[in-house]
Amino acid sequence: MKCEVEKREDQAPVQTAQQQSWRKPWFTTSESEDGYLVEVYVPGVNKSGVEIAFEEDSLDITARRSDAKTPEGWKALRREIAHEDYHLRLHLNVPVDTSAIKARVEDGVLSIELPKAEEAKPRKIAVS
Repeated sequence: MKCEVEKREDQAPVQTAQQQSWRKPWFTTSESEDGYLVEVYVPGVNKSGVEIAFEEDSLDITARRSDAKTPEGWKALRREIAHEDYHLRLHLNVPVDTSAIKARVEDGVLSIELPKAEEAKPRKIAVS
């Protein structure tokens, strides 16, 4: 699996045409005989804030974090936790079984299982 990601610039979020601020999340990829696992670090994001799309050979991940509100009757004195939205696009060079992709968010980590298509799995060939 080949991952093409733009250079990380942690201090400067990417700006889109709508002036939306996006941050590239940290991620890892792993491979097994049956598929790939992509784990994306998205602190503060729950499953309703995640959008995942797979088109042609690209996995497109958007994660939106709901802004923390100050409780009723309290006033914020200092706010260091910012509202951050994440965006990551991975270009894969392997066939994936798109009907069996699974994703879940747990403890700030989005895990996406990408099963290999049958034609991409290793095969043992019997010699006659």
